[in-house]
Amino acid sequence: MTPHLSHPKYRPDIDGLRAIAVLAVVVFHAFPDWLKGGFIGVDVFFVISGYLISTIIYENLERGTFSFSEFYARRIKRIFPALILVLIACLSFGWFVLFADEYEQLGKHIGAGAGFISNIVLWNEAGYFDNTADTKPLLHLWSLGIEEQFYIIWPLLLWFSWKRKLNLLTITIIFALTSFTLNLMTITQNPVATFYSPLTRFWELLCGSLLAWVTLYKKNTFLNLRNKINSYLNGEKKGADSKAVSNVLSIFGLLLLAYGFWRINKELSFPGQWALIPVIGTFLLITAGSKAFINRIILSNKVAVWFGLISFPLYLWHWPLLSFARIVEGDVPILNIRITAVVLSILLAWVTYKFVEHPIRIGKHSKVKVTVLVMLMAIVGYGGYYTYKRDGLSSRLDGLTYEKMPIKRKDFNWATTSLAWYKGKSDWLFLGDSHDRTVSKLKLAILPSKNKIEATKEAFSKLAKVGAQFNTEVVLIIGPNKSNIYSEYLPDEIVPSTIKYSSFFLDKLKNVPNLTVYNPRNDLLRLKKTEGILYWMTDTHWNHKGAFLAYSEFSKLFELPIPEVSFQHTTTHKGDLIPISNLIDLPLHPEDNWDVVWKNKPILTEKEIPNEPTTIFGPSSVVINQNPLSNKYVWVVGDSFTRSLRQYFSATFKEVRFVGHWKKKLKNLHEDLAKADKKPDMIIINRVERQF
Repeated sequence: MTPHLSHPKYRPDIDGLRAIAVLAVVVFHAFPDWLKGGFIGVDVFFVISGYLISTIIYENLERGTFSFSEFYARRIKRIFPALILVLIACLSFGWFVLFADEYEQLGKHIGAGAGFISNIVLWNEAGYFDNTADTKPLLHLWSLGIEEQFYIIWPLLLWFSWKRKLNLLTITIIFALTSFTLNLMTITQNPVATFYSPLTRFWELLCGSLLAWVTLYKKNTFLNLRNKINSYLNGEKKGADSKAVSNVLSIFGLLLLAYGFWRINKELSFPGQWALIPVIGTFLLITAGSKAFINRIILSNKVAVWFGLISFPLYLWHWPLLSFARIVEGDVPILNIRITAVVLSILLAWVTYKFVEHPIRIGKHSKVKVTVLVMLMAIVGYGGYYTYKRDGLSSRLDGLTYEKMPIKRKDFNWATTSLAWYKGKSDWLFLGDSHDRTVSKLKLAILPSKNKIEATKEAFSKLAKVGAQFNTEVVLIIGPNKSNIYSEYLPDEIVPSTIKYSSFFLDKLKNVPNLTVYNPRNDLLRLKKTEGILYWMTDTHWNHKGAFLAYSEFSKLFELPIPEVSFQHTTTHKGDLIPISNLIDLPLHPEDNWDVVWKNKPILTEKEIPNEPTTIFGPSSVVINQNPLSNKYVWVVGDSFTRSLRQYFSATFKEVRFVGHWKKKLKNLHEDLAKADKKPDMIIINRVERQF
């Protein structure tokens, strides 16, 4: 019969320590002014996890009973049940509350949470303390990602070291010091990466591992030292209190945690050296043992132990409830709502522990349970990924009015026809707030985060810098929102802000060397007075003439030749807002639709780029012009506004490579440029204004 993994003796005081950790995090998230350093409760969890997991591994390696399959099966039964439940709840609630861009992001975070890479995904987004973090219901899963990555790497490393008869203490110290050093080295220059990276966080778990090793292998040495100190402190008297050292350690450990909760705040560079406070405090409390006064009276208290037992589901539930409350309220919820969210999270945590987590962890049919849990997690993860890839399933909002919303969001109480679209004056249709928060941005009801602005600037800066090395000009052409060009047709209740949401980004981008930013908004506002209608009335985009006029002004900036064309009205155009609004009988007006008449129609040959998907503006392809107006070789990265521009690019340049959508290509475009055998003379990025 195969021996099973042994587990360390249960210590109620460690559950009490878990209670302190989780309650500190909950208080910080719900009432941040009450406990500004409450987020260090996560660091307490890290040390506890490192200690318990390493104790299990060390003991079972020593006894020859260690089994990877059983180890990971227990991890799955411990973590998956509550996590699956919370992910499903978030995906379900988000369906009724979130708009397309928000639901798309939630889908990405659900996929990342199911794959235990939330920290990596969030690393590439805004920081943990950024304002936008409040509206990410699964932000807190970053710490679970760190722990699971540790659970994957550390057992393998210890098993390998044990088999090679390497010194486990030395291995632990080396990796802990390396991780801690990386943490100190990167905290100033890249605080977001330091916060989320497993490489700069593992040292906290490894401190727990170090304590586990000392407890197991140097237990007698440690006890002898403790007894000598006790005897010295008590004057070698009979009946002297043998717990003096333990009491000192536990009191000092608790004081360190209390100091950390009071002194540490989000303005400090964390983790860095500040993380030593909760790590050392937790280390000392565990070292003190279950018989120390603090551990026995406070941490082993029944209430503390109860909260410790539900700490994992409580951690999982509390933040989605607070975050969704923030989203629905449109601002920080009032005190009563936050208190209700905390109470509800405690109730849900108890129900989850009692009826889901605990029954699955104990009892028979372990293999069946593990198999089912893995399959369910895969399904949930795929559901999130599917939601992300399908742009937040925006069709679920088509035709949904504010009055019909099952849960009404206070930041979207403006009266329009629908959340996906709205009807303006004189048969003009406009895109609604469920698409990229278009109306909120138009009214400047929301502001972009500093991190989002900097991330956008960084992406363009990288490309512009590499472009300068190869004499490649980089140009950004904005596709202005129709509501900013034809604001006179907006409903009276929607009043645009004089400050444009996109200006927060464009003002930064204009200072990037080797990047030319062309925003045709002012030119189009001027030209619409004499050139007719430049946007389709029932579409979100400029028409062929509006695109040409923008292209002409761009060409003048670079002294490029302009194709000779004229325009005429022939047929009507049924725009993309017709199926969204389902206004099949809405009158169409021929004056908003211009057909292009070429004086010299270009002779083009087009070859699709292998293994590249078709984009919203046509295939990813290389177009060769037999009679070009310019001999330049150009790359174009675009979006839906590029559909009408595409013909003018192709008619002008000798060779145009339509690379793909900027959402997919921009991030790594600088690397693609550096690797390209044939360097372009110019890279043009066309980006719709609403997606800044």
